Amino acid sequence: MLEKKKKFSIKTKHPLILASSSIIRKSILKNAGLDFKTISSNINEGYIKKKFKDKPYTFISKKLSQTKAITISNKNYNCYVIGVDQICVFRKKILNKPLSKKNAILQLSMLAGYEHEQISGCSICINGKIIHSFCSRAKLTMRKINKQQIINYVDSDNPIHSCGSYKFESKGYLLFSKVKGDQFTIQGMPLFDLFNFLIKKNIIKYE
Repeated sequence: MLEKKKKFSIKTKHPLILASSSIIRKSILKNAGLDFKTISSNINEGYIKKKFKDKPYTFISKKLSQTKAITISNKNYNCYVIGVDQICVFRKKILNKPLSKKNAILQLSMLAGYEHEQISGCSICINGKIIHSFCSRAKLTMRKINKQQIINYVDSDNPIHSCGSYKFESKGYLLFSKVKGDQFTIQGMPLFDLFNFLIKKNIIKYE
């Protein structure tokens, strides 16, 4: 009798919560095989960005992720909570999510032909205490595309809730001539560094 082969997978050994309502972050973790639930933190991101506007961008990104993680952790004891936040930086300014096609077109018109940075901060919290916090960075150079091409892209991908006004996981990657960094960081979920920590602490393991 042939022995049934086990499928290679990741086993989640402890309860995990993603403190986010982001569809793409949820999709990345789900595709990686993690067993988790999602709870939106609904923090005031604008207030935190304004309060720490003189701090380094990595500090702001981590502070946002920490606040998200702690907010959910305080109501969900004995669970590991993952808080993630992403900021887009261009010419020493943070670009907020466009929230409209008009703003997305304006942002992409600014970025066209130039380099900008995506910074993803991630924090892991349990019982109201941050146990790990880090940042992952990526630099992207956008092709010099014209306004009509930008309008066509925005109409196609509708990236009004995307940091930087593009969906890299969809057709957004076609906008760029050079990328330094991994796609997960660009999409706002620094998966490699997150997995490094979760595996090291035996929160998840290979099977």
